[in-house]
Amino acid sequence: MRLDERLGLAYDLYEDCDLAADIGTDHGYLPLALLGSGKCRRMILTDVSPDALDNARSHLSMTRMRDRAELRVGWGLEPIEEACGMISILGMGGRIIRDILERGEERLRGAKLLLSPHTEPHEVRHAVMKIGYHLEKEIPCRAAGRFYLMMAAAPGAESLTREEMRRGRRLMESGSPLLTDYLAQRLKWTESQISGLRTAREKAYQGYQEALDRAEADAAYYRKMMEAAGKKDQKV
Repeated sequence: MRLDERLGLAYDLYEDCDLAADIGTDHGYLPLALLGSGKCRRMILTDVSPDALDNARSHLSMTRMRDRAELRVGWGLEPIEEACGMISILGMGGRIIRDILERGEERLRGAKLLLSPHTEPHEVRHAVMKIGYHLEKEIPCRAAGRFYLMMAAAPGAESLTREEMRRGRRLMESGSPLLTDYLAQRLKWTESQISGLRTAREKAYQGYQEALDRAEADAAYYRKMMEAAGKKDQKV
């Protein structure tokens, strides 16, 4: 089975392990690839939707890997009872992934994490720090014309400043050829946020000025990093 660029990056970042879990597995494409290659010898596939698990079960039934996969219905990490070498949580909003990590912290049991929020990556960075983990990598990718961010985390606390949580220390260290384009996309989104804040009818609500100042600082930071990345590309 051929994976798209997002799941292909997730596959590359997965470490070999005896048991892994894919949370919110949907069709189960990533676990199928991991089991098929032998990167993961056994996998737990979970989803809050029984219908989604039926899709994964259907795909597994067409392979010889059915006895190496266990499908469980449940929210977040609640179905995980045993220690896993790797746990992936992909394709959800940043706040949902945050809630999954914080509410299921005791179920991680030292597993390495692969996380990919569709929105609000700063919420995930904060949760990773809060549960005593640290980010090892943040790599942008693009699939079907849309940008995604893949985060690899491991046990071991690391302190991040407020700015690093919002913008991503490891992201800026990634050296990805897509970094400039990803930053441009983040800048465009931030500028749209600034425009919305400036035209808001109720500018007196608590936190308005702080939100505007933070967004403008983010935009300035993205412009600076795009300029630095462009100069680096020119030297190469």
